[in-house]
Amino acid sequence: MIKQWLKSFLQLKILPRFYNTSLKKEVDKNKVIFADAHNNSIPYSMVALHEKFQNEGYYIEDFFLDYNHSSPFKVMREMIRFMRSYATAKYVIICDYYLPVSSANKRADTKVIQIWHACGAFKKTGYDADDDISKSYKGSPTKNFDLVAVTSPDCIKPLAGAFLLPEERIEPLGSCRTDCLFDEKYIQSCKDKFYAAYPKAKGKKLVMWAPTFRGNAGSPSIVGEETIRELQSKLGEEWFVIIKPHLHLKSIESNCTLSTEELLPVVDVMISDYSSVIFEYLLFDKALVLFVPDFDEYYSDRGFYLDYSEIPGNIVKEADKLPDAIIKSPDTIDKDKLIRFRKKYLSACDGNSTERIFNRIIHL
Repeated sequence: MIKQWLKSFLQLKILPRFYNTSLKKEVDKNKVIFADAHNNSIPYSMVALHEKFQNEGYYIEDFFLDYNHSSPFKVMREMIRFMRSYATAKYVIICDYYLPVSSANKRADTKVIQIWHACGAFKKTGYDADDDISKSYKGSPTKNFDLVAVTSPDCIKPLAGAFLLPEERIEPLGSCRTDCLFDEKYIQSCKDKFYAAYPKAKGKKLVMWAPTFRGNAGSPSIVGEETIRELQSKLGEEWFVIIKPHLHLKSIESNCTLSTEELLPVVDVMISDYSSVIFEYLLFDKALVLFVPDFDEYYSDRGFYLDYSEIPGNIVKEADKLPDAIIKSPDTIDKDKLIRFRKKYLSACDGNSTERIFNRIIHL
């Protein structure tokens, strides 16, 4: 509650002052800000759009800092720096919650675009989930959003409710992070990079565990790690097990240097739970295993926007059944179910999302 009070105080009382004192200059129509409070470098979700604006000759200012792992002084300095620049920016692009962007009554000429980092509409988020926006938080992290890009028309209503925004501000434009998954050269480069780093994996079936975290980003937890650690010995030499936890799970070490995104085109089977990475993975015709030993608890505490059984993957709740489910999964892919799922939740992901989002932004 103290943390939420401090956030509210910053947003409502402190940060607006720095914005308001920087309003003497006019909005620079060529200035674009990219900002994120969860990474110290550009997030994967932003890379393609960042390059597009750069190639089109726009002036770009970047604000990337992991607030949860930085000193309060450093975070405050970054926020103030952002607010002063925000006052004269034409476009501000974010891909997650970013408290400073809604810490002022912004100019109408400045447009805030949310290219949300997660595809589809999966687990409840925003105002629908207390882990995301606590009821003790007084303020709004979404009030200044002019445009939210989602991956299909079916995602509009859930995200409008989650962000407390009019549905007119939510548009099915796709996700920039999926464009590369339609590029055969990129796919081949990922495979080449992986086997160059892990030559012992050649000829083996690749299975990747890519779970999300429980709780919130400030105090994340995980379920099932012990089971996964034993998986290699239970599957045998025919398989190569890759562990890629969510970036917020700093306590769990990955056994692969490639990013999760680079591994999507490479692996044969993915094990996940409630992570939105499954949407990107399901753009491929490959096997998915949903290892969810805490399903009943998670469903009760957080819940979903979709029927979990809609997901074209094998649901496993018991640890002892996981190895057998993995072995059988490549032969049990339901392609009709997979096509229906992609049509419902990923219809705007066609390899052209970045171009479409860019064109929509500059015509706001």
